Amino acid sequence: MNELFDKLILRIIFTFFICLTLYAYKYLHVLIYPATRNQILNKINPSKNSADTIFFFGRLIGLAILFSEFHFTLDGGIILALSDFFIKAVLIFIIYITSLYVIESITLYNFEYQDEINKKQSLPYAIIGLAHSLGSAFILKIVLDVTSGSLVMLVFLWLLALVLIGFATKTFPFISKLPFNLLLIQKNNAIAYSYFLFFIGWSMIIASALNNQLVEIKWYTIQVVLKILLSLIILPLFMKGIKFIFSLEDELDKKGPQGDISDINVGYGIYEGTTFFTSCFLTMVITGRVYFGTFYPSL
Repeated sequence: MNELFDKLILRIIFTFFICLTLYAYKYLHVLIYPATRNQILNKINPSKNSADTIFFFGRLIGLAILFSEFHFTLDGGIILALSDFFIKAVLIFIIYITSLYVIESITLYNFEYQDEINKKQSLPYAIIGLAHSLGSAFILKIVLDVTSGSLVMLVFLWLLALVLIGFATKTFPFISKLPFNLLLIQKNNAIAYSYFLFFIGWSMIIASALNNQLVEIKWYTIQVVLKILLSLIILPLFMKGIKFIFSLEDELDKKGPQGDISDINVGYGIYEGTTFFTSCFLTMVITGRVYFGTFYPSL
């Protein structure tokens, strides 16, 4: 019975310690994003600025996803367990925030947080930021699992993942017919939903490609790249197949290349994003769930 109470007390201590690490994250976030100082350090009123609420809580959900990969090991004592957790938490905080900074520098280089969130209260900008937070967190969660505590491997896989994410974001103009910058300036929600599902879909594919056993860096990297290339072959087939099977009609095809896109509504963004997102999940079945077994017997 005493052992049960001891375990309960230890779990409560760990709970408070995780809250302490979240407190440390608050100040690390302000160091990298100085424009968020007033929002982070002061009291947050969720109903005052919906865009800011979405943007901020996207980061919080991302942290929860990353923390789900952490663990406490008490073999060396409680002090060592807490110290090990804190060091890893601070390191992953830095990697996570830096990843978001790099991704937003690639995709949102024409826009500023201060203008879009504080002044314009742009929901599309916030939803795109939410996509970056969730997708990056899920990829880093897989990286943490694969590296199994190795700092060198963690840095290497993180940089590899950043390259893949950067490449993925650059494919949006080829996947979507919506002009990203123009619709974001107009605060059109169609671009938000299209990009959100686009980025989450790519995050799933990248995470699936990274989710391999890491024995040797060279062969691991080759395997990841081959999975991405295979995905690029299979993904368009599923997209074409879904559109053909369900007779999905593209509104912008009727408008033509010079057509007016100012009246594009949310439905079109959901159509684009859902088609891509569904195709990504089905692609993962082909790239990661086909087991040949003895279909090709070895000679």
